[in-house]
Amino acid sequence: MQNGMVECSVCHSKLLSPTSKTISRAYDWHRSDVSSKSRFLNVLLVVGDCILVGLQPILVYMSKVDGKFVFSPISVNFLTEAAKVIFAIVMLLIQGRHKKVGEKSILSMSTFVQAARNNVLLAVPALLYAINNYLKFNMQLYFNPATVKMLSNMKVTVPSMASVFNEYALKSQFETSIYLQNLFLYGYGAMFNLIAILGIAIFKGKGVKNS
Repeated sequence: MQNGMVECSVCHSKLLSPTSKTISRAYDWHRSDVSSKSRFLNVLLVVGDCILVGLQPILVYMSKVDGKFVFSPISVNFLTEAAKVIFAIVMLLIQGRHKKVGEKSILSMSTFVQAARNNVLLAVPALLYAINNYLKFNMQLYFNPATVKMLSNMKVTVPSMASVFNEYALKSQFETSIYLQNLFLYGYGAMFNLIAILGIAIFKGKGVKNS
């Protein structure tokens, strides 16, 4: 390299050598572009979450027929948790493919079993969330959507307890992948709703036999 020029070893043409300032400027542009996309995605997620949460009580209210639900709310909650489990698995597989060199795979059975033991406390908020989601459906039988939304925003009793336990459980095992923690949380939620479905089916079955 002479006078800031680099000579090609093949064609012997001379090119301007990139300086540290040029590289730094290119890096800043790339970082700015990535941060812009990240900010846009965050805004999109927040806005989407607000819209969906706001529409939830309205859509549930509209699903009533003659003031009652013609479907099982617990089954709906179970299918919702099952869908979240699938989403968590997909995200876990994506993260596992981007494992760094020398880093232990989060997809290994030993890692999964150890993480499951360490995050068993997530069963508590999962149970509380399952109860809360069922209560939300029952509230729609007696209140209008605005009242249901107002009561939900107050975050009292069950929702607040679930949030506290969830925050503690997640932060106490910060070394565990967030996708694994989500998988356990949603998995416990699906399990509790499935137990409730089976319990109701058994109870109704006994009632039919007794009648």
